[in-house]
Amino acid sequence: MTDRRAPGDLFDWTAIGGYLVLVLHSIRRHLLLFLGTWLVVVGLSIGALAVLPKTYEVVAKLQAQKGQLLYGGSGPREADAPTKQAAETVLRHDNLVALVNQTDMVTAWYAHRAPILKFKDALWAKVFPRPSVEDQVDGFVGLLEKQMWVTTSEGTVTIGVRLKDPQLAYLLVEGAMVNFFEARHAAEISTIGEEITILQGRADEARQMLDKAIASLQSQRAARAEKLGRRPRVPSATFQATPPDEQSARLRGEVESKRRAISDLEEFRRRRITELETRLQEARALYSDNHPTVQDLVQSLQAVQHESPQVQRLRQELVPLESELKQRGLLQDIPLGASRARQPVALVESEVLREDDPREGEDPDIEYAKSQVRHSIERYNGLLDRLEAVRLEEDTARAAFKYRYTVLKPPQRPTRPVAPKPTLIVSASVLAGAFLGLLATAFLDLTSRKLLEPWQVEYRLGVPLLARVRLR
Repeated sequence: MTDRRAPGDLFDWTAIGGYLVLVLHSIRRHLLLFLGTWLVVVGLSIGALAVLPKTYEVVAKLQAQKGQLLYGGSGPREADAPTKQAAETVLRHDNLVALVNQTDMVTAWYAHRAPILKFKDALWAKVFPRPSVEDQVDGFVGLLEKQMWVTTSEGTVTIGVRLKDPQLAYLLVEGAMVNFFEARHAAEISTIGEEITILQGRADEARQMLDKAIASLQSQRAARAEKLGRRPRVPSATFQATPPDEQSARLRGEVESKRRAISDLEEFRRRRITELETRLQEARALYSDNHPTVQDLVQSLQAVQHESPQVQRLRQELVPLESELKQRGLLQDIPLGASRARQPVALVESEVLREDDPREGEDPDIEYAKSQVRHSIERYNGLLDRLEAVRLEEDTARAAFKYRYTVLKPPQRPTRPVAPKPTLIVSASVLAGAFLGLLATAFLDLTSRKLLEPWQVEYRLGVPLLARVRLR
């Protein structure tokens, strides 16, 4: 065999070029093999797309504005950070359990499985016993922890999930969005409610101290009147009955706050149900009951009927408080949304501090008792002012909450999978089929031990090619 490499060349480029031509010409010599290999590869790819599971993505984007509230206290508010801990709120374990139950994920997961996954499930069921419902719920919660994500930026919250079932992914994101709204509502309003409870307890405590100061003043005046042989004066303006003890007052405030929070969340969910029912009626006027839009709205309406984890948590916290108040005999005194009227302190102050005789100020004990009354009245008034300001803030927060969050991108049922991508898979299969077909035809020619190209005569036999005869 003649080596035609030029001096200094590491490769015989003439032979390499000849083999490349042989490989390309092998397609013409084995056209059926090339086309068959190409079609088989493309067909297998298309079949795999039909059988293998697909992954769908659903994303919702919310915009949150900071609350502009009337505020008489100090320190940051939950409304000032509307996106604070959004991921922790949505991905909290009890919230994910509620999402699994709301969407009936245990049943829906197996209803729309890919054929190959259904086959795997059938084999798995024959080998292993079917897990309990509780174990399945725990498994789906773990799946959502991996497949659902929440990202926040300046004033926006993005909630997304990737699943094999597009309908289930849509319901999960929509449920997560509604639960996030309710969680934020509960966090913002309950924070103010807790402050109201604390201030109410301090006001009741100040009220008791004021009653004691007034009683002490009246006692000093009675002692002075007895010395002078006079009848003590009874003030015409007095406070109403002294409120319960501090513990009872605190319990009453907490019960009232939680009852109002539950009522607000239930009203929020009722508005959501009304909105979905209206959209469903409009959709049914345009489409049949089998249309995807109608089916999505029906399933969304069914999912929103479930009680949110926030309401469940509030009800659980309310039960022991109501039980304790019931034991104290005070539960019936707390109607929903009850408010306590402010006492006419100014009138009481003028009556209590009015002197019985011009020389009353000469008694140091009475003057000290008066100073205690003035201090108690000032403290009580200050607490009532703060309490009124926070109650006004609570009402403002409750009214402004529905304007604080805007849905920039509502969740929609996906029509195309994000993985695998059909265009990419088919394009890759076309190229792979052509490459494998080329390899198959080239392999036949290279292993045939036949001289198929003119250059092979000179290269292998080492003799010049004198002529080519083309047979017809």
